Amino acid sequence: MRRRRVGPFEIVVLLAALALVAVGAGGVDQAVRAARADGRPGDFAVTGASCVSHLGHRSCSCVGDYTSDDGTVDLTGVSLAGGDGACAEGSVAAAVDIGARTRVVHPDGSAEWVVTALVLLAGTGLALWAVAPLLRRRGARAG
Repeated sequence: MRRRRVGPFEIVVLLAALALVAVGAGGVDQAVRAARADGRPGDFAVTGASCVSHLGHRSCSCVGDYTSDDGTVDLTGVSLAGGDGACAEGSVAAAVDIGARTRVVHPDGSAEWVVTALVLLAGTGLALWAVAPLLRRRGARAG
């Protein structure tokens, strides 16, 4: 049986995998805070909805202005992650500022951690695939 060696393709895959891990790791802190709704509580006033249509599916998110309960944070034009997705213009909903510039989350939290976890898993899996020949070669020498 011929062993697969590490070539230029595997090196490119490894670099892409490391980039995925770096991107995923950079989002872990906010993903955890979003999942736990850990941040500054306040109110989100709906000013509209931002909708995207693709493959016969339409997805909308609420857009509005956020003010923290203590009045120290005012964010305009942010989206609301999580919740039931009801975007009646002029309505006010509870929200939590997790430190993101473009969004706040519903007090029940958000499932955006799933995407972060998938990016980290994909990057790790690709990296392991790319270096598998080296690991096998090293294991064969030791054994």
